Amino acid sequence: MKESIANAYIFNIVIVFVVIFIFFFAGSLTYSKAFKVKNRIVDIIEKYEDYNTDAVTEISSTLGEMGYRVNTSNKGCDIRNGKESLTMTFNSYRYCVYEYETPKGKYYGVAAYMYFDLPIIGQSLEFPVYGETKILGILR
Repeated sequence: MKESIANAYIFNIVIVFVVIFIFFFAGSLTYSKAFKVKNRIVDIIEKYEDYNTDAVTEISSTLGEMGYRVNTSNKGCDIRNGKESLTMTFNSYRYCVYEYETPKGKYYGVAAYMYFDLPIIGQSLEFPVYGETKILGILR
């Protein structure tokens, strides 16, 4: 009887470690996807040297090709460093773009989101992944 209790205890420990490993693996995959999305948005803004209609059009088409999650909620963007987002809430995809001014020029901050769906609870969690462009239109 002692051996069966010990085997059940070890089996439970193995199951716990497998579940933790799955959570870390899923987390790294969603972080990787959000990081790629954020970097692609930064590249597009740097390409056009502004966040304008051409950039928004290319961002939307690129996010559709990448398989980024469509915005099903009507959540807006948070205020970051005292700035409101330039991104409209009626956008198909949820990402936030912030414009900052410096004496040398302006730069943009971009926040893309990584999502975790918890099917048992019926809840969805999201965490921002933030990055910035280089300074665009450097003034001399």
